[in-house]
Amino acid sequence: MTSQPANEPATKKGRPLEDGLRNRLLDHTIRVLLRDGYQKFSMNAVAQSAKASKETLYRQFGDKAGMLHAALTRNATLIGPLLNEGLQATQTMEERLSRLALNYLQGCQLPEALALQRIAYADGERGLGPIFAEEITEHAIACIVDEFRQLGSAHPREDAEVFLGMIQGKLHEKILLGVQIEDLREQMEYQVTHAMRMLMPYLETLKAREK
Repeated sequence: MTSQPANEPATKKGRPLEDGLRNRLLDHTIRVLLRDGYQKFSMNAVAQSAKASKETLYRQFGDKAGMLHAALTRNATLIGPLLNEGLQATQTMEERLSRLALNYLQGCQLPEALALQRIAYADGERGLGPIFAEEITEHAIACIVDEFRQLGSAHPREDAEVFLGMIQGKLHEKILLGVQIEDLREQMEYQVTHAMRMLMPYLETLKAREK
């Protein structure tokens, strides 16, 4: 029997194991980042948390920057499913945008999301900030850009950025600063309703262009 067929099953079985190891290391990367912050974050701390060798981390990610980039890239893949939740049940353009807006706000208020945002803002341009903007913020904007493009907007990127800004308003800023908000769900729903009310004249012009 030749060696090639004998090696094939091991290769097929090896890939899931490798992916499982990588995901476990990325789980610990986020855990350590949220615990220690960017300035104190180290590959040593991740290795200790994951009970893995530094050699394993270097083999998987190259260096600290590669590890952080991989962790945020993986988190970015969760944005699309989160934003699209419940969209199939909507009937009108207004309902679809309202649902997208509420999904976005709810995603921003998740504990892990808030912690990552705080770290990114605090770090500014020195490290995690640009990675966060590239992987997380841009991914969310891209999803909303697609919506405005389908609506026939001539400036979908600008519309998406204004839309997200209107939705967040001062509510998200207060939450980032640690202000306790009573009836948060109700406040988010009001924020979305108010933003949509202000946006409606513009949405009507987009409707008129399609006719």
